[in-house]
Amino acid sequence: MTQQTRTPEAQESLDGFLRRLAEMEFWPDVSAFLARLGLRYGRRMIEEAAKAEELLNLEPGTLAAVSPTVAPSEPSRSWRFERHHSAPVCPDCLTAGKPHHQSWRHAFVTCCVEHGLRLVDQCPMCQEIFLPGRGGYDSCHCGCPLDRLARTAANDDEIAISALISGKMHPARSRLSPALAFRTPSDIGEFIFFLASGGMNAITGKQGKTPLPRTLEEAHGFLADALRLLCDWPLAFRGDVARRLREGEPSASSAPARLGRWYQRLMSFESDAYADFRQALGEIVGQEFDGPYVGSVPVAACERDWISAAEASRIIGIRAERLVDAAGRGQIEGRQDTSGFGHRHTMVHRGTIEEICANRRRFVGKSGAREFLGTSRKQYDLFVEAGGLARCIHDAPPPLVDGAHDLEAMRALVNGIAARAMGTTAGTVLFADLNLRLTTDRAGLIKVFQQVIDGRLRPVAGSTEGRLAAFRFCRAEVETVLTEVRRGPGLTVQQVAQLTGWKEQCIAAWCSQDLLAHEIYDHAGRTGRTIRLESLLHFQSMYLPLSELAKQMDTTSRYLIRRFNEVGIETVGAFQDGKAWRGHLVTQSAVAGAVLDVSPTREA
Repeated sequence: MTQQTRTPEAQESLDGFLRRLAEMEFWPDVSAFLARLGLRYGRRMIEEAAKAEELLNLEPGTLAAVSPTVAPSEPSRSWRFERHHSAPVCPDCLTAGKPHHQSWRHAFVTCCVEHGLRLVDQCPMCQEIFLPGRGGYDSCHCGCPLDRLARTAANDDEIAISALISGKMHPARSRLSPALAFRTPSDIGEFIFFLASGGMNAITGKQGKTPLPRTLEEAHGFLADALRLLCDWPLAFRGDVARRLREGEPSASSAPARLGRWYQRLMSFESDAYADFRQALGEIVGQEFDGPYVGSVPVAACERDWISAAEASRIIGIRAERLVDAAGRGQIEGRQDTSGFGHRHTMVHRGTIEEICANRRRFVGKSGAREFLGTSRKQYDLFVEAGGLARCIHDAPPPLVDGAHDLEAMRALVNGIAARAMGTTAGTVLFADLNLRLTTDRAGLIKVFQQVIDGRLRPVAGSTEGRLAAFRFCRAEVETVLTEVRRGPGLTVQQVAQLTGWKEQCIAAWCSQDLLAHEIYDHAGRTGRTIRLESLLHFQSMYLPLSELAKQMDTTSRYLIRRFNEVGIETVGAFQDGKAWRGHLVTQSAVAGAVLDVSPTREA
């Protein structure tokens, strides 16, 4: 088998590549092929791709290149829309010996763009759904050959959506809006999900809980509304907007309020590829909406430049009194007139309202900051004390905001930490777990946070997606910082023993007799000692351990003590250990004086 054959082909899926490897090794079922190596297709294997590559004898990075991920450059590789419950195939592709296409793994791809055939995910022999990581390259796990599956032609709408997600050009894409006909935005899966789920009522009644289709049959039903809105362009979409305006809250004074959450979700897609949808929305609002304000809907030249404080307050979401007071104080641009018995009328410029709304999205309070970071209250307080948000909390935030925490600055801080990520195979710890349950050393935690901020503690590569709380750090590095803060710089008694070969009890005794300079710290309710390197060097320049000297002279400590006593040299540092005395030291000056017969008062 050549190296080339063990490399994924263009647009080949991870599941298909593993099936092909299994076939090359003469395994009829990929699950058995992987099981012999202790592997199983799924999230764990993808997250531990390096280990899997080593077991499969593949070049590093081989699996990562075809694995689904959280934020891929190709929408068809999105983990969010990865098919976990089926593994559909195109019979014509398998007959031609082509690889399993990556796009087949996307929950919203229902056909093969090249052959114009609907994908198949059910075995006609065993009637079971094809599953990822199970079966062969061109056969079901029951042995049924997949190239004999029934062929069913797909319609143009199905081909258009599948080509859109796959990033392939096809004449059927002319049914889409002009911008989507020639480009595939990275978040197209989310947009299709939004269109498909917009007309569904969640079982729990809670928005955002609509489940993804598990099989091709479910996908066809799930995508019905999305295909109509995307492919019957622009009539279907314009009609849907008009219906929502008619059925919305009739008392709502603005078009966004009338459209509700559906409007917010649509406007969250900011790519130029969705400009056609925003334009169509504006056109229908301009024609159908009968309220006084159209919000931020892009309606051409039909709005007043100045609106009342009451209307502006509804747009911003604050009390009108706050707007009136801010205008009166000159904090925002406003016009104020009085009428009757001192009744004051306040008008606010539209540009000012937009600026206030932007500032309110940007500046949040403590709870919003904690939510952005994903931290608890106590962890947030420690992070602030460590100086983590020094540049993110403003002393004078813009007017009419509800907090002083600048989300843009916080996002830049988190991105800066993420940009320093490094690879490691050591054990890791979540940032969320760096709290007082991990260690009671408050000062140590603050030091850890400071080193995260200044870049000395770097997150682990691959863990920096999402909030700061989800970042992972090397556990050994964190423990090193905590240990250093707890006991300061220097060596423990155990480390000195390993370095010199002296017994720990001897070192501790010399410290107790103040012969060896040291510092004391508390550890788990007990007293620990640290010895600076310069203190150890000074000790070695002053004293000779008798046991070490005896080894060098091939004699015993007892013999040396007797000889030293004969010449008037007394040992120091000894302590009783049971019936024995250990830790004898002699000063180097005394030994030198005896050898040279020089008294301390005699001049050289």
